[in-house]
Amino acid sequence: MTLGEMVTLTKARRKREELDILGNYIFHKFHTTLMYTFTMEYCKLLESGKGSSNYAALHKLNRKVLHFKGTIYQKTFEHIEGRIDQLIGSDFHRYIRNLRDKTLAHTDKSETGSNFNVSPFSDKQLKTALAHFSEMNSIHSVCAQQFQMEYIISLDDISSELFIERAGKYLKSYKENVKDDWDVD
Repeated sequence: MTLGEMVTLTKARRKREELDILGNYIFHKFHTTLMYTFTMEYCKLLESGKGSSNYAALHKLNRKVLHFKGTIYQKTFEHIEGRIDQLIGSDFHRYIRNLRDKTLAHTDKSETGSNFNVSPFSDKQLKTALAHFSEMNSIHSVCAQQFQMEYIISLDDISSELFIERAGKYLKSYKENVKDDWDVD
């Protein structure tokens, strides 16, 4: 869900008043929060899943399905392991792990000294994040199908888009129709 919000915040074509809203302090902090949440959850999903690591790790999920389904799942298990390893071996995963380790999760080790100096994803990084989300979603779906379950996660939520649009219209109207009491000419 945070990824969907980040896509909304970085939408390329915006009206001037929408850009004014998105450029304010609150949205900067909101974006930092989204980056933090995305980074932590992304890293948790791609942990080894061994020992007491995150139970939601994709490797751990895949091993649990193998445990319950046995040899009938072996080929699928191996295929899924390869898909997970491809995600882990990607440049994007290395970038996100570094962002987590050096800036977001361990502020004391941060080169900048502050976890609020997080740059938004570039267009290329955002596209890669969406592709990784799609791949992880697909892996979850394969695992769920083994139990005749359906796994659906959608990024189609327009509530933030509507808020930005309406707040931009309000800001524009305010600037056009309300004289600042401090502005005396």
